[in-house]
This record gives sequence, C-alpha cells and structure tokens, in this order.
Amino acid sequence: MNNKRSIGQTFQKNAPIFLIYSVIALAVCFSNPLSAQEAISLEDERTKQLQELGVLLPNPDAIREVANAEFAKLLQDQDPDTLEEIAKEANTYSNLVTKITEEYNDYLRDNSRYDFVTEEVHRAPIVDSLLNLDAEFKTYRNQAYLNLGLLAQADGKEMEAFLYFNDAFRLSPFDCPDGAEECVRYQAEQHMKSLLHIEGGSYVYWKK
Repeated sequence: MNNKRSIGQTFQKNAPIFLIYSVIALAVCFSNPLSAQEAISLEDERTKQLQELGVLLPNPDAIREVANAEFAKLLQDQDPDTLEEIAKEANTYSNLVTKITEEYNDYLRDNSRYDFVTEEVHRAPIVDSLLNLDAEFKTYRNQAYLNLGLLAQADGKEMEAFLYFNDAFRLSPFDCPDGAEECVRYQAEQHMKSLLHIEGGSYVYWKK
C-alpha cells in the first residue's frame, strides 16, 4: 500500500513534467512518418520472415542448375530429398522476387485511372524480367511437388501423394495456354481425380 501511495504521489508531484514529456513525444510521433509502434511492428515482421525464409539468400543459378538436372532424370531416379530442396529454395526465391513485384502492382493499382502512368511502368524492362523470374521458379517448385507426388504414389503412399499433387495443383496457374501436356495444374488434377475415383474432363484453356 505504501508503495502504491508513493507512486501515486510521485505522479501527482511530477504531473506537469509528465505532461510536457507527453506533448514532446506526441510531437515527435506526428513529425516522424514512422512511429515507434510501426518500427516495432517492422522489426517483428522482419524477425518472423527471417525465421520463415532463413538467413541465407537462395542462389537462382544453383536452383536452376539442380532443378534442370534432376528433372532430366527418369522419374524413378529422382531423389525425393533433392526435390524437396528444389521446391523449398525455388519457393523462397520466388517469394523474394514477389516482394519487388508487389510494390509495382500496388503502384499500378493506386494509379490505375492514369493510363500514362501505367503505360510508363509497363514499359520498364524490369517488369517483364520480374514476372518471368517469378513464373520460372514457381514452375520449378510446382514440378518438384508433382514429381514428389508421383514417387509417393509409386511407393503406395496414396494420401501423401494426394497432398503433394494438391500442392502442385493449387500453386500452379490455372490456365494452360501451352496445352494439357505442359500444364502442371492439369496433370496434378488428373492424378488427384484418379486417386479419388472421379471421372470427367478438366478445363485446359479458354482459347480453343
């Protein structure tokens, strides 16, 4: 009780000082575009992403080399651990590329009514480069999941196979402009349907 009274008395005694400090703190917050709370949130988000993505940047050339070499093998000769690593590293790299493309997309959305702005952004060479990189490494990831599903199915692990096929299915572009044989989504869907004993044709692409 004495401590509580003492704390209360101290606050009352120093109330003008606390008030001055509060006003100064508010002024700093309003003058600074990044508040203390926002700074803490950014730090928390950065820590979370380091935990999710790891501390090492993936090497796109290494991912590309390993993926192409592994996919060139016969399916039964492909190594599940290597496929898992390809999927993980390609996904991480794609997510990092997306951190740049998202800012372009946000800017385009914010300025969608200004044709001259969107045209100028689309003319920047980096846009196509980013989109192509994103698509390339997502394809490595999705193909790895599809192959992991096929290997699991060959081992009689049907539920595990279904979940790998589902990853390839849900993470792939739904449209198949290059045809069914080149479409990971379409192939994964056929294997999922087969495991569930579902019949019927699947969508490929809206252009006939």
